[in-house]
Amino acid sequence: MKRADWHLRANLFVLLYLLAALGSGIQSALSEEKHLSWLTVHLLLLGAVTNGILTWGEHFVAALLWSRSQGRLRRLPLVLALNAGILGCLVGVEIKLHALVVVSSLVVGGIIFIYVWGIHRSISETLNKRYVGLIRYYQYAGLAIILGISLGTVGVFIPHEELWHSKLALAHVHVNLMGWVGLTIIGTLITFWPTILRTPMHPKAVKFGEKGLRFLVFGVALVIVAAVLDIRVLVAVGDLIYLAGAAVALTPAALVIRQRVPDRASSWMVATGVVGFVVLIALDIVTALQSNSAESFFEAIEDHSLIIFVVWLLPIFLGSLTYLLPMTLGRGPKVNRELEAIINYGWRLRVFLLPISSFLLLFTGFHDAGFAAAGIALGIFLVLAFTTMIRARRYKPVASP
Repeated sequence: MKRADWHLRANLFVLLYLLAALGSGIQSALSEEKHLSWLTVHLLLLGAVTNGILTWGEHFVAALLWSRSQGRLRRLPLVLALNAGILGCLVGVEIKLHALVVVSSLVVGGIIFIYVWGIHRSISETLNKRYVGLIRYYQYAGLAIILGISLGTVGVFIPHEELWHSKLALAHVHVNLMGWVGLTIIGTLITFWPTILRTPMHPKAVKFGEKGLRFLVFGVALVIVAAVLDIRVLVAVGDLIYLAGAAVALTPAALVIRQRVPDRASSWMVATGVVGFVVLIALDIVTALQSNSAESFFEAIEDHSLIIFVVWLLPIFLGSLTYLLPMTLGRGPKVNRELEAIINYGWRLRVFLLPISSFLLLFTGFHDAGFAAAGIALGIFLVLAFTTMIRARRYKPVASP
C-alpha cells in the first residue's frame, strides 16, 4: 500500500471523529448545555486525537530514527481494532454496559501498548541515536494514556456523587491532557515547528528537549498523585513544574522565529495553540488554588471544557493536519501544492476564529457566539480537509516509500 493510500484511510477516521464531535457539540448547544458533553469530549480526545497520535506518532518516529515503518497492511487490522475498542467504550458508557466498557478499554489499552512497544523496538534497532531522547516523549505519552484509560474505566463503577469519583476524574483528565496529548505535542513540536516554518532546527533543540522531558514527566506524575490525594496545592505545583519543562523543551523551537515568522495557516494555528497551552496551564493553577474541594475543581474543569479544546488542542491539531495532509496525500510536488492550496483556502480570514472563540467563551453573555465561532472554524476545516482527500484520490499513484 502506497503512503498516500495509507494516510487516506488512516486520517479518514480522524476526520470522521471530528465530524461526529461537531455534531455532538451542536446537539449539546441546542440543549442549552454550557459545557461539552461526555460524548463530545471523548469523540475528540479518545476518537480523533488518539487516532491522529497513533498515525502521525509512528510516522514521526520512523522519520527521526530512519527506521522502516511497520507494513501498512499489517497496521490496518490494528487501526480497525483500535476503533472498534473506541466505539465500544463510547457506546458502553452511554448505555451503561460496564462489561463492554471494560473489554473495549482492554482493547484500546492493548493497541496503545503495541504502539509503545513498537517504539521501543525501533529505538533498540536503529543506528541513528541522535533523536532517541525526543522519541521518549512518545513512550511516556503512551504510558500516560494507558494509565488514563485505567482510571477512566475504574471511574465508571463509582457513583458520580462519591468523592472518589471526582478524585479519579481529576487524575483521568490531567493525565490524558498533560500526559497523552501534552507530551506528544511538545515532543513533536521540537522538530515539527521548524519544519512548518521551513527553517533549520536550532542546534540545541534535542539537548533542551531531553532536559525538558524530565520536568514534564515529574510534573505530570505530581499532578496525578495530588489529584488522587485531593491536595490541590500540589496540583498547582505540578502544573508549574510541567510549565517549566515545556518552556525548557520549546525554547530552541521558539528561537527559530528569528529566522522565519509564521506565514500560513498551519504555522499561525500552531502558534496560537501554543500560546493557548500556556494560558490553559495558568488557568488550571488558578482553578486548583481557588477550589475548595475535588468536586468543585472537577466541576470547574467541566464548565470550561469547551475552552480547553478551543484555546489549545484544536488550533494545534487542526494546524498540524493542515500541514501534514497535503504533504502525505500528494503524489508529487505539483499535486502537493494543489492540495495545499485547497486546505489553506481563505486561511487569513479563518485562522483566528478559534482564538476569537476562546475570548468570547470567557464571558457568560457571549458563550453562544463563542461556541458558534468554534463550530464554524471546525466545520470549514472539515469541508476543506474532506475536499483535499477527495481531490487526492483522483491522482494516479507514483513511486513512493
